[in-house]
Amino acid sequence: MRLIAAELLKAWTTPRTLFGILLAELAIIGLGAAGTVDSAASSNPLPPSFEQDLISVSSVAVFFAVLLGVLLMTTEYRHGTISQTFLATPAREWVLGAKAVAAALLGAAIVVPGVLLTLAIAEVWVGGREGFHIGGSELELVVRLLLAAAVGALLGLSIGAALGRQLGAFILVLGWFLIVEHAVAALFPSTEDYLPGRAAIGGLLGTGGSESPSFGEALPLAAAYVIGLGAIAVIVTRRRDIT
Repeated sequence: MRLIAAELLKAWTTPRTLFGILLAELAIIGLGAAGTVDSAASSNPLPPSFEQDLISVSSVAVFFAVLLGVLLMTTEYRHGTISQTFLATPAREWVLGAKAVAAALLGAAIVVPGVLLTLAIAEVWVGGREGFHIGGSELELVVRLLLAAAVGALLGLSIGAALGRQLGAFILVLGWFLIVEHAVAALFPSTEDYLPGRAAIGGLLGTGGSESPSFGEALPLAAAYVIGLGAIAVIVTRRRDIT
């Protein structure tokens, strides 16, 4: 518990890491929410899917959770504080475990401001309109977002731990989720149900349509990616020379 508290304190006391991610996320979510509300405002009553579409705007927070996970690990390598961290706790797997818990908590936490921002924009814009109601299906989507963001943060942390270099980890994450995964799915359609972004995270969110894996199928797939990448991160970290 002390290790986890220490990792959370590190994240809190490095504001450029946490708040930079949060501000960028809120800027994109705010623009997306404004566009969603504006397109629906001309309908009276509001479209039946309005609330779902509004909450879905916050799914961009999952991508930022992945980047946050990368930063939580690679910032220590970049600034050379990783040597002091491992000197204080020589069992490196315990350090990675504490960072994993902190990453999952912070990854889920950054979803909350995004959801609140979308609801605030909708309340100001169409708050008194007929058809604006947050119900059980919307709350279920929020829970899915929290889980997907936690998984994304764990994946980012494992990638950062395995590579140990911030720029390389960022390039890998951005390249995979924005380019490579789409290319692989287009060239080899049979792999689409097993890709981390489209199948695992997309299935957890339920945003991939009827052809994407269900939540029950995506959950063990996401767990397999978290465990697999986490094991690689532990093996590489234990063997890495730290100066």
